[in-house]
Amino acid sequence: MDLHTATQIAAEFVAQFSCDEFQVVLFPRKTIERDFGWVFFYGPSDPSILVAGNAPLIVDRKNGAVHPTGPGGYPLELYLESYERVGRTYPFSVAEHLVILEGYKTGMLKILLTKLIRANTGKGLAEAKHCTDEVLAGEQVALTFATAANADAFCADAQRLGVSSRRETRYK
Repeated sequence: MDLHTATQIAAEFVAQFSCDEFQVVLFPRKTIERDFGWVFFYGPSDPSILVAGNAPLIVDRKNGAVHPTGPGGYPLELYLESYERVGRTYPFSVAEHLVILEGYKTGMLKILLTKLIRANTGKGLAEAKHCTDEVLAGEQVALTFATAANADAFCADAQRLGVSSRRETRYK
């Protein structure tokens, strides 16, 4: 999709907000291009008229879908970052801090990994032991942490025990 087509889609979308008192138009000079598409700004054609709730909107480059960036009160960049990460403007994307346990070195003490999992994740003994057994069976195990710092510390501790592990941040 090109800018011309996206502009037509946005113009049709904002036209529905026009009424007898004023016409709603795009402000083309304010348009922002991003990898995912374009961000369009709009408002009344008469600058003396003030309207609340006319948050910018996104036209997706891939499919032409229109995504408003409201509700208001947050910086535009938060909506755009969320859309870029998870394909929605609101509610905002939430970071999920993961450690992926991928394998182990010969000689790793099973009980130490089980204790590490219990101490850092709040899992009970049976669930932590199950995670350890999965790693020993060659399966990957993903553990979620509240903060990046907690995930980083756990990953480092697991590696010191001889566990092959890596950090990931996913957005949901």
